[in-house]
Amino acid sequence: MSIGGVTREALYDEVWADPVTVVAGRYGLSDVGLAKICRKLAIPLPTRGYWAMVKAGRIMKKTALPKLKNSRIETLPLTRLAPDVVEARTEAKVKATSLRKTVREIPVPGELLDPHPLIKATAKRLKQRDDWADPKGLRSAPSEVLNLQVTRGALDRALRITDVLIKALEVQGVEIRVDGAAKATYLIMNETSVSFMVTEHVARSRHEATPAEIKAKERYWNRTRWDSSPSFPSIPDYDYTPTGLLTISAGHWHGRNWRDTAKTSLENRLGEVVAGLFALAEEIRAKQEDERRREEERRRALERYEFLKDRLEQEQKRFKKLEEEAVNLERAMRLRIYADAVEQRAMTCVDGMTKELDDWLAWTRAKADWLDPLIRVSDPILDAPEPKKPGYYWG
Repeated sequence: MSIGGVTREALYDEVWADPVTVVAGRYGLSDVGLAKICRKLAIPLPTRGYWAMVKAGRIMKKTALPKLKNSRIETLPLTRLAPDVVEARTEAKVKATSLRKTVREIPVPGELLDPHPLIKATAKRLKQRDDWADPKGLRSAPSEVLNLQVTRGALDRALRITDVLIKALEVQGVEIRVDGAAKATYLIMNETSVSFMVTEHVARSRHEATPAEIKAKERYWNRTRWDSSPSFPSIPDYDYTPTGLLTISAGHWHGRNWRDTAKTSLENRLGEVVAGLFALAEEIRAKQEDERRREEERRRALERYEFLKDRLEQEQKRFKKLEEEAVNLERAMRLRIYADAVEQRAMTCVDGMTKELDDWLAWTRAKADWLDPLIRVSDPILDAPEPKKPGYYWG
């Protein structure tokens, strides 16, 4: 059984010759994704510590490849990537690892110094006093500036962290783009778009009505039927308290989050963030390539299906026509035999051949020729279009 040109036995040999992480890279998969495929095909994998023992010089025994109970397992798309693609991905991972150490050495200043133009525009927009109706007190304008969703108290810190981060990313060739239509900020990393945002966690607690709110509600219920001045008091269900804890989020599906923790703040995790962003971009690109590959395989399979279906229909039509022609030939031969028999009988009779009989024989043999698939003639009556019935108002 083959999987996109790779046999089950060949895949078994690969995962026992190299670690799953190495083999997965050859096919543009994660180690988890390849492990799922192996489980589906009942391909055993080396146990934890196997490769450490092999590296130490021990000769390890391979687990035998079991036979499949059902040999007609549905084939899965598994195509080996070109060597240059595998090499590029490996270099991207190495680069992401080295970036972590480099960016850790970039300090986050205590105040915003020489901010990036995008940071300038974001600061100007989010520091406006009015036009903030969010019940949590968050300020955000993703259709205009960088996608930050923070309260006024955490805004300066979020701007400083984001400023250092996007400057470090731009040094690595990353483009930062604000998409007004999508109301999102994207990082363009190696031609792969990764959504980006910074948010603040706002704690939520059940709101307890204040004495003033209770009195306002009482005034509303105690109003007279002619007094319409008091309006129903709008009392919130929850209270929101800013925490100052920030989160950097990237990607939608299969995304990543980096948060302030009790032990480490985001200022000390920027190297991890940058490395993680490049790793995430590579994962997104690999997933997109895999989806394109699957879609192409599906398109080819659909084309193959349509070709086979059309070929079957055409063959059925040809065969049906063949049967009809064979039947018509047999019918034509019967008509000719019958016409010959009538003619022979007429020759032995006293009356002999008459003009009416002669016309009938010509008509019968003409119909036989019309039925005969080996003689291409048309009939002026039978091949003519069906007559149309006249309408109610005729003439």
